[in-house]
Amino acid sequence: MTRYHLIFILAAAMFSFSGCKKKAGFDPMSKGASDFVGTWQGAMTTFKNNKLLKVNSDVMMYRISADYLDGIIFMNQSLVFHEFQFLNGTLYFRVVCNDPQNSTCQAWNLSGYAIFSEETKINIRISGNECGPFGSEYIEWNGTLVKAQVPADSLPYNNFGKASNQWTYKTLLKRGDTCQVQKQLMINPAYFQFEGASSQTCGLPWPLRPIKWNISPAEFTINNDTTLALHPFSFPVNAKAGVVYSTILYNDTTTVTLVDTNLTVTTPAGSFLCRRFRYTEPVGVGASRITRTAWLWLNYKYGVIRQEVVNPIDSTDLKTQELISKTF
Repeated sequence: MTRYHLIFILAAAMFSFSGCKKKAGFDPMSKGASDFVGTWQGAMTTFKNNKLLKVNSDVMMYRISADYLDGIIFMNQSLVFHEFQFLNGTLYFRVVCNDPQNSTCQAWNLSGYAIFSEETKINIRISGNECGPFGSEYIEWNGTLVKAQVPADSLPYNNFGKASNQWTYKTLLKRGDTCQVQKQLMINPAYFQFEGASSQTCGLPWPLRPIKWNISPAEFTINNDTTLALHPFSFPVNAKAGVVYSTILYNDTTTVTLVDTNLTVTTPAGSFLCRRFRYTEPVGVGASRITRTAWLWLNYKYGVIRQEVVNPIDSTDLKTQELISKTF
């Protein structure tokens, strides 16, 4: 056997043994969906209008059910996304269009994925058509984000759902009477679903229905709450200011519009930074129907801070509610 044959045999043996060894290091496929839950921070970049854009971003991910994750991307606007698949350590998601009636958004199809690059870092990519003057503006965002702890007072998403939370409001009726309305969440039967009850000292002639709210990070939904609305309403985190969101239910059309995003409201319970929504609903007045208009001031951490009804339907209808105390 020649020296060259011996070298070849030894090299082949070394190659063979090296292939049998388990590769050391980080394995992103070992990560499960629960590992993505939490808040991630970092810079997202894209190339748009012949410019490289770099935007500081927060991405918050949470379980919407036992099997699926939802999330919110906070950068130049707030974007909500829903998981459509989790496979081999990678989260695949679709981004919701927050202006679906806009003619420039009809080709919207943003989607993306997230995968761990290190134990405490994820890579995220979002691509597809967004809203634009031509109706199909392709964009691609990329970023590397790290796990972060966000102070509770600076959370940019709803966080006031807890069975035991209680609110008390100073209430003014159309007829001029001042009284109190108290709301309390009592049970949490499913993900982000809450049930509770209202009580009042106003002597209202109509019954107060049990409270049923959905409070996810991305959306506060009133399903049942007599003192706030007679119809279901949703107030989304990803709402664009000035866009009217309409819903038709049993031939009734309701609307929600985000009007302000950064208002400070001072009440006996304290000062709160709020988003203000305008919402409308059809209600019966005798044999006729009118559109009742109201304003709602919402705080991410403490919920409903103030309500004003522009045109109360009768003397016992509520005109204003203002938070005077809370238990959390």
